[in-house]
Amino acid sequence: MTFSGTDSINGGCPAVYETDRNTVVIQGWKIDRSDEAYRDARNLEENEDLVEVPRELLERFVPRKQSPASYDLETDEQWNALFRDFKHSARRLETRDHYDVSYEREHFDRFLAGEDTDVAWMRPWTDLMRDHADQGKTVARVRVVPAQLTDYLRFELDLTECNVRDGKEDIRYLDRATAERVGLPDRDFWLFDSHTVVVLHFDEEGRRVRTEVITDPALVIEHARWLDVAFQHATAYEKFVKEHPPR
Repeated sequence: MTFSGTDSINGGCPAVYETDRNTVVIQGWKIDRSDEAYRDARNLEENEDLVEVPRELLERFVPRKQSPASYDLETDEQWNALFRDFKHSARRLETRDHYDVSYEREHFDRFLAGEDTDVAWMRPWTDLMRDHADQGKTVARVRVVPAQLTDYLRFELDLTECNVRDGKEDIRYLDRATAERVGLPDRDFWLFDSHTVVVLHFDEEGRRVRTEVITDPALVIEHARWLDVAFQHATAYEKFVKEHPPR
């Protein structure tokens, strides 16, 4: 047998192994014959038995044939199609203190200069998100932020009223210390319809340099779990902005 993995800290039970006869062996907690589980088992033969293992063990370590490989988006149209064509939900974890986006630079400079916010340039996005929301779809984000907001995060927070009011997005904030405590990754990604993860890769200046698409079910589940944890601990925009006024 070949050892595949375990979620036990000391490397013991439970665990998964792969054999050379096209089978998988599960090492788990043996269920006593008097356990109620035996009454629910179907067609249990004399040479068979029941063992119990954490669900996460199977999600992470059971060998899978031909797991879908990740790939990179190559065009802006592919990127835009993700936000145009999703069917049910688009959720994001944002983790950076600064994003260098070409169409934001002029507005960011104006914000730093103390000028009033003009959100007309955001209308194509907010109109599209509002259309999705009106169809019952979900657009939601958690932004992981430091205790002291950077200038860019203050600028972003200043714009968020438009996202929430006009685009009907659910945007929440999570302090970085809590994110680290609950085990969230330092990874920026979208999850579309709970089956497609899009990981955003940035250079040191905050420019997006790679857009990686992941559809491997086990990895998708892992990212979905991270989002669930993030939303559980995050603070709604309406409360956060009162505690951290951007201007």
